[in-house]
Amino acid sequence: MNRLIFIFPLLLIGCGTEKEKPPAHLILTEAQARPLTDRAFDVTPARLARGKYLAEGVLRCFFCHSEANHDLPGSPPMEGMTGAGVVWWDRDSTRLVAPNLTPDNETGIGRWADDMLARAIREGVGHDGRVLSTSMNYGSFRRLTDEDLAAVIVYLRSLPPIHNPLPQTILSLDEQARLASRLSPLTGPVPERDLSDPVERGRYLVLVGSCVGCHTSWYSSRNPGLLGGGNIIERGEQKYFSTNITAHPSGMPYNAEAFINVIRTGKGGTLGPAMPWWTYQHMTDEDLGAIHAFMQTMNPIAHYINNFVEPTWCTVCGQEHGLGDRNRIEMPTSVAVDLALFDDYVGAYRSEEYGFTIRVRREGDHLRAQEDEGPVVDLIPQSDTRFLMPGGIAPLRFVRDEDGQVTRLVSEEVEEIVLQRIE
Repeated sequence: MNRLIFIFPLLLIGCGTEKEKPPAHLILTEAQARPLTDRAFDVTPARLARGKYLAEGVLRCFFCHSEANHDLPGSPPMEGMTGAGVVWWDRDSTRLVAPNLTPDNETGIGRWADDMLARAIREGVGHDGRVLSTSMNYGSFRRLTDEDLAAVIVYLRSLPPIHNPLPQTILSLDEQARLASRLSPLTGPVPERDLSDPVERGRYLVLVGSCVGCHTSWYSSRNPGLLGGGNIIERGEQKYFSTNITAHPSGMPYNAEAFINVIRTGKGGTLGPAMPWWTYQHMTDEDLGAIHAFMQTMNPIAHYINNFVEPTWCTVCGQEHGLGDRNRIEMPTSVAVDLALFDDYVGAYRSEEYGFTIRVRREGDHLRAQEDEGPVVDLIPQSDTRFLMPGGIAPLRFVRDEDGQVTRLVSEEVEEIVLQRIE
């Protein structure tokens, strides 16, 4: 999959020590990294409260930027080290460091300007102008509204400073170049959203919380579908497969009350430490209920996963995980459509924002699609314009312009992705 994917367990904004020679950094162009501004965010009680709620909750800042205490349920931060940073990965030629987010002047963010933090959080460019790994969830965080961004930065500056020297992140120049090619500076405002509707509130929280990044099997030989689980998550030496969180019986068929209880208790303490439930338990019932309401709108995926039983082969994702042998590829029922419509849909559709192309072709009575170099999969009609895509990310919908020509393809993800027809 040629998508910009964000997986939380490996974080990379590193800060260095004086004794260590800095690693080589790629020089970013203005098309990749916008110039810094002198903007500063006013401190208000409302921002402090909102920033604390976001950072300690859905954004899970301290889950990634703290040394974990694995002796406690959910692996919360070590006492007295919340936000002080941690080395996540140091092997071969790569070192990934989640920096100290406390306002210590020497080892933390004390001397970083507000716009340095804003650019790092939402655009993937560090305070010193280098590209950050996608393990830092800037692809999700770029959906943060301007006010929520300001609130988080104001709150981080209010933390007690902790002196905690850390080494620098090390990435190869090739890896930096690959990441830099995907950067997209934010040059305009990200306005407030109307969150009065529970489904739309849930959509926003799922977006900025990067639920898709962890709970979608991006790198397996077959993709069960969006939020269908099967992604390998590592925390320290521990490895888990993310679970299916769609409303299918193999995922999360709970009502809202049960869902909230799962998050509050870590499913009775059975959720592994790769799932940061101890951060999400700080969220309000209103927000957790909104997430549940939104999840009910997503396409249900059949994919059983359990991390505490013997791994077996799974035909749905092409991997070995607990309950793998319980899974079967279930082809959805199709509806009758005029096959002549298929010829209108044949072509190539591209999303420049996300950097991927879907090609659609007709083979007899079948319509098939392929995302970049991925597998060719059948499109199963659900209406004249909407098709399910088993083995693909999400349902697809063809859109005509005012002249009746098919000009766009919509991938029905958490936030709909519109692909423009290029062929």
